[in-house]
Amino acid sequence: MIRFHQWIVATLVVAVFVCIAAPLLASETKGTIASVQPDRNEFVLTECFKDLKFLLAPDAKVLINGQGSKLADVRAGDAATVVFERQGQLLLAMVVRVSRKENGPAQSDMTPALALPRWETRVAAGTSK
Repeated sequence: MIRFHQWIVATLVVAVFVCIAAPLLASETKGTIASVQPDRNEFVLTECFKDLKFLLAPDAKVLINGQGSKLADVRAGDAATVVFERQGQLLLAMVVRVSRKENGPAQSDMTPALALPRWETRVAAGTSK
């Protein structure tokens, strides 16, 4: 009977510890950077059609393609993974990992005529020959 009582007490202690520690553990989310305000240490991440507004922690790390960086270097449209802690309604970002493709032209640098066959390019340009 004494061992059974000790087992119940030990189980309750573990349960209380898990309930207290679970909210303190950091969470992680992935999405696309919607906007950045480096002067306010804030950024917005779009995750599954939902915008999440984060405040960058004072000791937070910002990594772009694995290299140390700062929030001002993060751009809208970058893919990002954010490790954060929830403090009430506030989402406090501890680590921001940005994946940016540096190779190749940006989408805005490409013209639609580059993808068209030769005869369609002339028609698009207004010439018939």
